[in-house]
Amino acid sequence: MQRTRLRALIASLAVLAAGAVALPASPAAAADPVQIIDLGTLGGACCSAATAVNDNGVVVGYSGAPGQTAPMRAFRWKNGVMTDIGSLGGTRTYPADVNNNGWIVGFSLLADNVTTHAFLWRPNLGMTDLGALDGNYSSATGVNDNGVVVGRAIVDGTTTSFRWAAGVMTELDYPAGSMNLTFTAQAVNNSGVVAGDLGDMAARLVNGNATTAPSPEPRGSWAEGINNAGDIAGTWWEDTDGAFVWKSDGTVVTLAKPTGAFGAYPADINDDGDSVGSSYYTSGPTRAVYWSETGVVHRLPSLVTGAGTLAQAVNKFGVTVGTAQVSVGGDWHAVIWTH
Repeated sequence: MQRTRLRALIASLAVLAAGAVALPASPAAAADPVQIIDLGTLGGACCSAATAVNDNGVVVGYSGAPGQTAPMRAFRWKNGVMTDIGSLGGTRTYPADVNNNGWIVGFSLLADNVTTHAFLWRPNLGMTDLGALDGNYSSATGVNDNGVVVGRAIVDGTTTSFRWAAGVMTELDYPAGSMNLTFTAQAVNNSGVVAGDLGDMAARLVNGNATTAPSPEPRGSWAEGINNAGDIAGTWWEDTDGAFVWKSDGTVVTLAKPTGAFGAYPADINDDGDSVGSSYYTSGPTRAVYWSETGVVHRLPSLVTGAGTLAQAVNKFGVTVGTAQVSVGGDWHAVIWTH
């Protein structure tokens, strides 16, 4: 669904500088049929990034805020207005997904600023602590339109995954658990199918049965997003990294790399089978990309010519969100790409 992987985005934003200034789209971008819009920040010294978007155009992400020197507050952007959605008492919140009811999930520090718990934020109800299987750690990564939440947790010192529904958090069951393979939940679709990683392979979990994606040897893979058909966007790793869509019928579509890129990584897939992600180059900035369902790749415009972009999520209408530099080598802001 419309979500993103935390590890890639945090790595990309680790080098953000201070002193962001919102700039208009470049003339090249203005002439592009795809338009890029700077969503700004919550204030503070630095930066923002969008992580998910629903089919109603509600965007979530995280941003710097007054008194902070790094982007650590979760926001909701709707109809041009960005608002801080609060926390579970701590200084940091991260939103991973938003469903079509406007429910937002992610993680937040508790008041001790050490303990991390998954949260669910709902319009007019605010933020709820989903708890943790061991009481100490949980992080939500996806939510479907039925209100089922999936994420990561720790049990007996081992990382595992959870499913939360109707107020109850349970550990996700899967046959490979007896073989000491960890299933890491990444996203869930409206049928309850969970995309994630089983050991070092992208996997699909259906009614407790896990299957792994085909992979050219000796590569492993990881899953990024899933649509309501059960198609999963993912990345093969080792050797030359490659992007793919693993269809629900078991077939695999290879996603092309842009010319000159050494790697391309999808972050999400929509119900039309279109994927978004980012491409990387030995010289020059990271560039956001959009793949058609057949794997044809298109680069998305930047705010400023020569500046970097990252795409993180896409809704069924092709509206894409992510982050982009406001100047060459400068700070990053949450952005939305529209047709």
